[in-house]
Amino acid sequence: MTEAAARTDQRIRKYYLTERGKFVNFIARFVAVESALDIGCAGGRLGSELVGTGVAKACDGIEPFPEAAALATAQLRHVWNGTLESVSDEVPWNSYDMVVMADVLEHLVDPWQALKFLRERTSLNCCLALSVPNVRHYKVSFPLLFMGKFRYADQGIMDRTHLHFFTRGSLAEILYECGWRIRAIDSSMKDHYRRAFVPTRWIEPFVTRQYYLIAEKQ
Repeated sequence: MTEAAARTDQRIRKYYLTERGKFVNFIARFVAVESALDIGCAGGRLGSELVGTGVAKACDGIEPFPEAAALATAQLRHVWNGTLESVSDEVPWNSYDMVVMADVLEHLVDPWQALKFLRERTSLNCCLALSVPNVRHYKVSFPLLFMGKFRYADQGIMDRTHLHFFTRGSLAEILYECGWRIRAIDSSMKDHYRRAFVPTRWIEPFVTRQYYLIAEKQ
């Protein structure tokens, strides 16, 4: 492998094997399942952490990018390389107690259709674990409100590959419309915003970068 190829391989691994410790810790507070499915599993790191922490006894994955899917095969029980739509007929939906979508909902062409599909095809007691960026964060909402700027970026909340944007309220609405209800929700923000002297309840909508939530069927 050439030096350039090695650097590319390292970048791919760093991107697709990002740790998701805060999200895993959130899920662990509310859920323990036999089998989970991670849609958009990247390199399989999240699913591996779910199994390693005892949240799930086994985890499978769906991943559209071949490089990431190849990495995930070493981490997860089974991996389908393709989109949710392209592999949907191959997946044993009724065998999963939890479906995970970590920063995936905003990338889907039709998240309403995906949520309704999961509502219909998964087992009765299957839950959803979601991580979704918050477009109300002050770095997005303030420039829009005061300067009329709504600029896309290479990563983060304004990632240019995001097709949809959500707030806490709109997340609750789309889930309810698609037959789900929120069982638990938490905000991912920098630690200094959670200090005792900070009025977290008031500033929470503007400093939350992501919402973590567990949803169950209505």
